[in-house]
Amino acid sequence: MAFSKIAYKALQDIVGNENVTDDPVVCQSYSRIQWTPDGVVQRNRLGVNMRPSCVVLPGSAEEVQGVIRVANRYKFPFIPRGTGMINSAFPNRGGSMVIDPKRMNRIIKVDEKNMYAVVEPYVCFAELQAEAMKKGLYCPTPPAGSQISVLANYSWHGAYSNSWVSGLGAHNLLAFEWVLPTGDIVYSGSAALPGAGYAWNDGPGPDLRGLLRGAQFGQAGGLGMTTKISCKLYPWPGPTVFPTEGVGIDKKSKFPEETFRWYMIDFPHEYPKDEEWALKKAANLFYEIAKAEIAVVVQHMAEQFLITYSSRTKNELFERLEKRTYPHGYCLIGLAATTSTRQLEYEEKVLKTIVGNLGGVFLTEKDPAYEAWVTNVGNEWIRVGHAQRLARPSDCFHQGTVNLDSIDSIVKEILRANREQRANLESETKLGAGLLQPLSVHGGWISPLEGGYSCIMTTDTYPEQTIEGANEALAVLFQALKGQLGVRSPGAVAALIGPAYDLLGPMFFNIHLLVKKIKKSFDPNNVSNPPYATTPEVISPEELQKMVQVL
Repeated sequence: MAFSKIAYKALQDIVGNENVTDDPVVCQSYSRIQWTPDGVVQRNRLGVNMRPSCVVLPGSAEEVQGVIRVANRYKFPFIPRGTGMINSAFPNRGGSMVIDPKRMNRIIKVDEKNMYAVVEPYVCFAELQAEAMKKGLYCPTPPAGSQISVLANYSWHGAYSNSWVSGLGAHNLLAFEWVLPTGDIVYSGSAALPGAGYAWNDGPGPDLRGLLRGAQFGQAGGLGMTTKISCKLYPWPGPTVFPTEGVGIDKKSKFPEETFRWYMIDFPHEYPKDEEWALKKAANLFYEIAKAEIAVVVQHMAEQFLITYSSRTKNELFERLEKRTYPHGYCLIGLAATTSTRQLEYEEKVLKTIVGNLGGVFLTEKDPAYEAWVTNVGNEWIRVGHAQRLARPSDCFHQGTVNLDSIDSIVKEILRANREQRANLESETKLGAGLLQPLSVHGGWISPLEGGYSCIMTTDTYPEQTIEGANEALAVLFQALKGQLGVRSPGAVAALIGPAYDLLGPMFFNIHLLVKKIKKSFDPNNVSNPPYATTPEVISPEELQKMVQVL
């Protein structure tokens, strides 16, 4: 059934006339997502049908419940969203309703004793971090930026600047309140028990976190809307207010030496000739740091990431790319006085010993790479996550490869991915030549998780905001997927989201059939953000066939 005036009146009765609109100008503002290739394809195929029929702003879980029940009664699709960053938060067909949680923006609790917070969907990382730091705590910041929803990020994916401590989003998600696609409200973790609060996830009480998440990514609103979560917080040595000076792109930050220190470590080599040797050195460094149980930030960034993260303007990015400010990748380590300055001094001695034994070199303020990263933007890695990486090069971005594995396996995946992309450029097809080059082939972000127990990596691609550029970026992605499938890399599982379930499910024990059963059981009317999690309807069969022919 199409969205109707009767349905609109029912929504007004639930949230009030001022909190629902079908104004085409307002609705149009919810229809454009161009910074990802799949968003460009979605926009190109759908046109005006990407504009929602209405937008509703509920103020509570009970209002969300009522809104979703109206969608079921009149059989029109709804799309729950957080801060609306990715293309799955936008309509993929005409007649859709967007549920915007702007009114649900409360930090309900910051528990300093038990180190957790309770938040609603529109609370962003910047807000939570600011409040937590007042109490000697902090939350991780995703490279997607501190402006995004904490709840949506933890329910979706989440990789962080301090994943060495925090792990991924799922590792930070505790209890939650969840409105199912039918309008029923359920609770997970301790929130399911009367009077138990939101302190824990694994029990007592049911643990339903797996239903919010896929292999690496969540169900993208395909199973209702999460309206409240609790999440972990971590010790912060201070200061209680993040220190900054300057305005806009000239803003800088410096921590007191007695609380936090940055280190930029080089294993001098010729790139890309000695890339394998250098990455293995980085892996050895991370394993030794893990054994010593030190540090709060442990990362390796290739030239691609260093340039895109640290460039404050497009001009600065292309100048650094031309000058080779970062001739290769570097390791970035952050030490914090979590318990005392004495602890910080001890960790620094241990780090210097490890680096010396491995033949590494500490960069200083005199080094251009150190000045460009640590001096100018280092603390932004914790404050805002350097989200400009996503748009600074070409205004369009997609990950080339993603993987979650052990640190040494991640090194192998980066080497395989970079070599494959360089070979593509030299092949007859010249696949990837239309992307921003050479930036798109100097990839490799190594981010060990939870003290080195596992590790996540990505490489990035930067197409133009055109349908041709988008299709080429997606073809590069599918080519990388083919390589991952060929070596049985667990990174291939990261592609299991939305249309990819049907495409890849037969290769992964027919998991798509299980997901379809879950979707049908929880969403019998198929109104919760279809086609997630299974049907490839956003991309036309012809476009899909063209993009996946490499498989």
